[in-house]
Amino acid sequence: MRYECVYVEKKALDLPLTKSILDKLGDIKVIKVDHYKDIFDRKRQDIRYQKENPALILAVREGRRIYKGASVCQSFGNVNFYYASSAMNCPFDCEYCYLKGMYQSGYIVVFVNIEDYRKDISECLRQGPLYVCASYDSDLCALEGLTGLASFWAELARENKDLLVELRTKAAPSGFKKIPNLIYAFTISPQEIIDRYERYTASLDARLKAAARALDSGCRVRLCFDPLIKTEDFEGLYGRMIDKVADSLDMSLITDVSVGTFRISGEYLSRMRKAYPDSGIAWYPYVIEDKVAQYDTRDDRAMQDYVISRLEGLIGREKIFKWNE
Repeated sequence: MRYECVYVEKKALDLPLTKSILDKLGDIKVIKVDHYKDIFDRKRQDIRYQKENPALILAVREGRRIYKGASVCQSFGNVNFYYASSAMNCPFDCEYCYLKGMYQSGYIVVFVNIEDYRKDISECLRQGPLYVCASYDSDLCALEGLTGLASFWAELARENKDLLVELRTKAAPSGFKKIPNLIYAFTISPQEIIDRYERYTASLDARLKAAARALDSGCRVRLCFDPLIKTEDFEGLYGRMIDKVADSLDMSLITDVSVGTFRISGEYLSRMRKAYPDSGIAWYPYVIEDKVAQYDTRDDRAMQDYVISRLEGLIGREKIFKWNE
């Protein structure tokens, strides 16, 4: 990705990760700012324009950096389920992404005070074992070449045996690290859904080849059939995709899979609709239950049940996690 410019907080200028990123970007306009929110939280930003003309913000994350996992996300049976925000926003542009409703900006923020995250994890581990989704607010694997943050979290997992880290991606990364408590999670979608709704992401073939490389490297791999998108010929579309997955991967080596339909905070959906008035995803007539916008119960159940029924013969029901189960 080529950035229009880089905004750098003054207090972030001398940190090692800032210097590394700026060196990699080469001759690029650098604008010093007092606080990242002066840029990121401005009113009346044009997210669509910013996605086409991206800028990068390098900042210091103060206050909380590790958060309890949200109810709309899966914990995979882990009690202490957290997520970390070492970057905000994503280089990809998925039409259904909740980040479009969460943030007022399309710019990517990278928090460069990574040693503070190391301290935070040490503090949290005093409570007991942790499950941390490190790619919750971004795709760290997609940003790895620039930031090295995926490697940072992988090394944290290596250093702390009670820390289970998930790196979720729609990219096709390489250079996998075989660490028992590190999971590479690949979002798996039909190519037709990728073409229509997941701009700039890796193709289905590329994701499956990357997942195969990770398995060959002895890594733990999770497949995320989530979010399922309601579409015409849903069973045909997703059935063919599952056939392709089965032909491409040794399913006996897969750690587990997740299945979930599209859902989003009702508040975030309202913001998405304002920013994307022509989005079919945003303007679908969802049902609001417990402040979460989702497909009606019948459609939700039918979509998940179909995908689960197809997966059961490949991996076994005990390895399938359903989001609202």
